[in-house]
Amino acid sequence: MTGKTLGILLSFLVILSLASYAGYQLGYQAGRKAVTTVRMGYLVGDIHQIGCFVGRELELFEKEAGPGFRFRYLEYVNGPAQMTEFVAGGLDAGYVGVVPALRALSQGADLKIVASANLEGSALVARLDIENVRGLDGRTVGTPGLGTIQNAMLSMVENRLGITFRPKHYPGPSTLPLALEKGEIDGYIAWEPFCAEAVVNGTGRVVYTSRDILPGHQCCILYVSGKLLREDRRLALSIVKAHVKAMQTMMENENLAMQIFSSRTGKSTAVVQESWKRMVWDYHPHVESIKTFASFLVETGEIKGVENVDAFVEGALDLTLLEEALK
Repeated sequence: MTGKTLGILLSFLVILSLASYAGYQLGYQAGRKAVTTVRMGYLVGDIHQIGCFVGRELELFEKEAGPGFRFRYLEYVNGPAQMTEFVAGGLDAGYVGVVPALRALSQGADLKIVASANLEGSALVARLDIENVRGLDGRTVGTPGLGTIQNAMLSMVENRLGITFRPKHYPGPSTLPLALEKGEIDGYIAWEPFCAEAVVNGTGRVVYTSRDILPGHQCCILYVSGKLLREDRRLALSIVKAHVKAMQTMMENENLAMQIFSSRTGKSTAVVQESWKRMVWDYHPHVESIKTFASFLVETGEIKGVENVDAFVEGALDLTLLEEALK
């Protein structure tokens, strides 16, 4: 082979190599752009949001969304923390208590409530030597944080029964059972299964439930960002479809749902079963109780600038996706 021929061959190989690399890069970048990450928020160890746990375990969100979408699940200590992240642009959808959602909406958050995650499911727990809710009058009661639905319900109990609590706010519910056991607090209000923990461990008793406060009330909801809904309604619908399938799977196979929740949170089967007694499952939002919460928040000054509660709540809801998902 002559030197000239060798040079031509080497030049050809270099060009071929560069072309292959360029093609790889173009394909890689195109592949990267083809995958959309959907950021889904949920609360730490919250059995109210079992739709998220079941949907994640069975990959229902990914299956409904289809190729090109992946879901990233982000955990928060309480609803206000999740709403702060949402307003900052860190979430596309999620599960949260209706009160934090209403508070965020009143402050201009661009979200829509698209389905219910659960009804009721919170409780007021007291030390074993305190026999009923009135025994907590004037005593220290822990909450999972300011702005949570549980903190709002604590105020509702005070108004209804004419008693007064000394609230002590914690960053989420995780440490409340231990705080009760250590004597830091006389009782606490939380979402399940953190109430069931004290019951199963023999360190506390349920003295009042959220059913006693407001029967059948809305608790956690599924929301999507208004931006996502406007720009990709098909994706928003797929999220609601996956949620409905997760809830239907849970209601048809409670043992499977309990196992999934237990394995993902580390909560014992006994704790999960105890908490199940106070749960009500429904993906249809309880609109009247949402209005009741909104009215209470307006009256107490936690929500400002809302003149018409009915219009405010109706504007917060978009149930057309749920209607389509159920067809």
